[in-house]
Amino acid sequence: MSQKPKIVIASIARNVGTTFHHDYNRILAAFSDFEIVNWIIIESNSTDNSKEVLSEFSSVSATLIYKTLESNNYNEIFRTQKLAHARNSYLSEFTKINVHRDIKYLVVCDLNDLNNKINKQAVNSCWKTNDWAAVTANQDGPYYDVWALRHKFWNNYDCWERYEELKKIYSRATLALWDSVYSRMIRIPSDKNWIQVDSAFGGMAIYNTKFIDKCEYLGIKPNGNQVCEHVSFNAGIIENGGLIYINPEFINFRLTDHSKRKKYFKYYNAKYYALNFLKKFI
Repeated sequence: MSQKPKIVIASIARNVGTTFHHDYNRILAAFSDFEIVNWIIIESNSTDNSKEVLSEFSSVSATLIYKTLESNNYNEIFRTQKLAHARNSYLSEFTKINVHRDIKYLVVCDLNDLNNKINKQAVNSCWKTNDWAAVTANQDGPYYDVWALRHKFWNNYDCWERYEELKKIYSRATLALWDSVYSRMIRIPSDKNWIQVDSAFGGMAIYNTKFIDKCEYLGIKPNGNQVCEHVSFNAGIIENGGLIYINPEFINFRLTDHSKRKKYFKYYNAKYYALNFLKKFI
């Protein structure tokens, strides 16, 4: 990169009071080879001191834009609806910022200390090629974000819808859960080639802004079921002619609470199969 490209970072936030200062310093350092025009943070329904912390940061940072959303019926709205609403809010703010600014990239990243392994080397590896509309992150452990993932052979369906259907077939719900979700959490070595996908996120993604026009996050399907909000946004990118990849070198963390459970389910199901096998000889 001969000159610093302009970027905007966007995040949604809930209960980040104790972790935001870590995220702030780490993510800014990882993108220090770029001109960060703004960092948009949309907060909603925090029960800690997030509002105070974010307000304090925005008061001393020339780039940080902090807005809060309130929901009077927080517990009655689908989680994915709330996420989609917050994400569409940062897209709206980005549109305002980008008027006549020629911002080349939008970086979307999770907070809550989830991007705790991100660094400049991982970020800069995304520019080894330029034929992408979106580059999404990988983990130094099981790939956790299966709900957002769509790939022809790896995971080409809504994993939680599949789980509900397989529960009707399998003898145990844990077997259906392994088949639908945890068996898909494969480990991708960092030296592998980029993986083209129809949808992915993984806690951090970089979007070429010329491909995100009219893209929208949706958290509910026409049938009323929840859906990962990233799937509709990525579908819009593909409709705009863009290519989406997972970059194996773009590692942002190791484990989440979700991916930690894979080991348990693997052990539990192996034990179940072994016991049933032994019953044949008892």
